Parts: sequence; structure tokens; C-alpha cells
Amino acid sequence: MFTNNYVNRISFLLLLFSGFLFAQNKASDFGLLGNVSSMQSVTKSLKNSNSTEVSGFLDSEMYDSISLKFDRRRNVVWRENYLDYRGKLGLFDRTILQVNANRMLEKLETTLIQNGEEPRKISQKKIYYYKGAQLIRMDEFNSGRTSDQFWVTNYIYSGNQLAERVVWMEDEIFSRIKNEYNSRNRISTEKTYSNNGQMGKNIVFEYNSSGDIEKKLIQLGNEKTNETFVYVNDNLHRYQKLDQKAQLIREEIYHELGWPTQIRQVNYQNNQLDIFEFDYKLDSMKNWVECTIYKNQTPEYVLKRTITYFKQ
Repeated sequence: MFTNNYVNRISFLLLLFSGFLFAQNKASDFGLLGNVSSMQSVTKSLKNSNSTEVSGFLDSEMYDSISLKFDRRRNVVWRENYLDYRGKLGLFDRTILQVNANRMLEKLETTLIQNGEEPRKISQKKIYYYKGAQLIRMDEFNSGRTSDQFWVTNYIYSGNQLAERVVWMEDEIFSRIKNEYNSRNRISTEKTYSNNGQMGKNIVFEYNSSGDIEKKLIQLGNEKTNETFVYVNDNLHRYQKLDQKAQLIREEIYHELGWPTQIRQVNYQNNQLDIFEFDYKLDSMKNWVECTIYKNQTPEYVLKRTITYFKQ
């Protein structure tokens, strides 16, 4: 889900690492302005006795409630995710992040808690290694119900350009992601190869004169999708995703501060477009602290945030 600075100017680095490193570990990733110290968000249904729910949008894209703590450099250092357990919010997991003096993420560790209904355990751990300003390796451990997995990603550079990511699982190559660049040193294609050398996903990038992504053409097997990005005053205004028949899958319209104001997406149950609209209330720092989400003009969810700020 795009938010604030993330959508205002889609970062070249975000493309390079595509979720491996920069997945919501900054205050700006949550659309937060100012010297924020903590934020807690709770989503309630307006159609189901005011119970907490997952809306699929904004802070509640995956959880009923989230709680965040930040350092003074606006890095996320603590995150808790909550779900509904028999009508009450319960802590699902907790993630602690360590950031070095250069504002680079060094370690991430997630403890699975599940409201205390099962023994606590480390469900995920990531360790990042750098050479200067370049990420060169990430180790990832994941513990599931029946098995554990250990992944290693090596980042290979050509000068300052990330040329390839090699993903290993249990000492065998799982996939390779190779980048090609245009004359302006921006990624022109990103190709993913499986361990047998066959190409999987192929992404072609096109840019506007300001260097922002204008189009992403994505092919995976026989399936093709086309993503387009429209900017107003260098801020992302509209995002669209179309299938290979040019039929709309999803469209997102944004406020100038980066919040979604309207999202249209296919409802595959009835093969119609659902329209979601977002109405915000702001605090004195111009952060939204309440958002009502309407589905096809009917109020569906309300998200309420409690935000605290560092004292100067």
C-alpha cells in the first residue's frame, strides 16, 4: 500500500531492493510527519457491532491494530501487530529493529506471540551486511509450524549499480534477479530466473522526464499486467493496474500529501468494481488520526490513530 513520501516520489532504491530491505521501517512509510515518537492504530468495523477488523488498507492492511515506536531519526525500532481473539484484541507478534549510526537497518527479529495461546518463538530473523553504503548480503531465518527455512541473499554490484541478487535456500540457489539499466542509470528491466535457469517474472520500467516511474510492464508466464503512474507537481496522483486485456484491476487516487482518497478494485466474486473512498481527520501536525473508509458509498471501517511526539 502506498503512503505519503513513498508515493510522492517513488525511490530508486525501493526499486533496487523491492521489499527486501525498506519495507515499512521509516515514519514516512506510514505517512507520518514531524518528530513522531509512537503511533498506535486500531481499525473497527462500522457494520459488525464496532468490532475490530482487518480492512485491507492503510495501517490495517493485514492486522486489526498495529503499534509502532520510533527513534529520533524517524526509524521504526519496535512494531507490534494485533488480531482479534474471540472478540478482543490480542498481540500476534512483536518485531524489534536495530538501525546503525548511518540509518541502515542491521537486524530485524520477530517474536510470534499469538495472544499467549502457543509458546513464544522467534518466527523471523534478518541480518543485513554492508560494504560502505552498499548492502551486500542479507541472512533470513523463518520458522514455520512444521519446518524452518534459512535464506541468504547476495547483492552483486557493477560500480554503484545493483546488477544482481542471488537468493539461496539451504545452500542451493533458489533464484537470480538481474537488472539492466538505461542511459540515465535507472533500471530498465528486472528479470527473475529460477534455479534451473528459466526466466520467471520480467519487469520493464519506463520513466518520465523527471526520472519518476511512468510505466511498469510485468510478465509472468502467460500473464501480463501494465502499471501506470501519473504525477501532479512531482507527487503521485494516480496509479493504475491493468490486465493484458486492458481491463482495470486496481486504481488508486492520492491526496497531495500521499494518502489514498479513492481506490477502485475488481471484486472477483461478482466481477464488478468496488469503490473505496477515504475521509480523514488531522491533528495539529497534519497527520491523519482518524480515517473513515466507505465501500460503494457505505461506511465500512474507521481507523483511529494515537500519535505521540518527541519533546524538543
